[in-house]
Amino acid sequence: MRKVVLASIIFVFSFNLFALVPSQKVKDYYSEAYGNLGEELFYKLQKILSQNHHYRGYNELYKELAKAYANEDGVIYDYYSTNPHGQNPYEFTAKDKCGTYKGEGDCFNREHLFPQSIFKKKMPMKSDYHHIVPTDGYVNNRRGHLPFGEVGQANWTSMNGSKVGSSKLNSYVGKVFEPLDEFKGDIARALFYFAVRYEGMARNWNDTTLDTSRYLFYKDWYIKMLKRWHKEDPVTAEEVIRNDKGQIFQKNRNPFIDHPEWIEEIW
Repeated sequence: MRKVVLASIIFVFSFNLFALVPSQKVKDYYSEAYGNLGEELFYKLQKILSQNHHYRGYNELYKELAKAYANEDGVIYDYYSTNPHGQNPYEFTAKDKCGTYKGEGDCFNREHLFPQSIFKKKMPMKSDYHHIVPTDGYVNNRRGHLPFGEVGQANWTSMNGSKVGSSKLNSYVGKVFEPLDEFKGDIARALFYFAVRYEGMARNWNDTTLDTSRYLFYKDWYIKMLKRWHKEDPVTAEEVIRNDKGQIFQKNRNPFIDHPEWIEEIW
């Protein structure tokens, strides 16, 4: 019995290791980017992401997210309700699409990790798979367009432990939304993707997180926090699989899942 367990552990480890090594096909996808650093790498990636992006309809996105984030039992992986440490407080499947909601657990909708109010709900940002995730509709609404951050004093906490409250960072004073640590890296990599893909369209966007006068896109406090989140919550095999599904859906990829080291090389 111990041999079976050990074999299972080795298999899982091997799968995760294999899944985190970019295939030759993925390497070829980034061929123009290799050998570049900093601003040059940023714009090479922007060209690759833009040229390969075939945006799909907003309704199609709902269906795709429900599939891409579901496990083998059809339960949707939700940053705002999934409990990595124990039993989920509630669970969603594809049939639980919002509708209306009055509280947690009523339905799931599409959460724009980069708030769509900043870009006035315009396409293709509104339907970009790589920064949109299925989340509890009520918790999504509680976040609203708050920046992600780290909460000092919480004034609201979701059932899975996500928080709304005042920022504890000395570099930012204001209200923020803090997800669980297990989801922070995924969110950071999505936001870095968004910066590269849409920097050229953002000159007139305004938000407490943005500095669009430079290619780095975000303010220094936000960059520093997101980089730390990225390091403390590394890429997982599941994230790689969702990236593959994103390419099938809209033909481009999140480069910071394939090459996590590029975040440090750009920012």
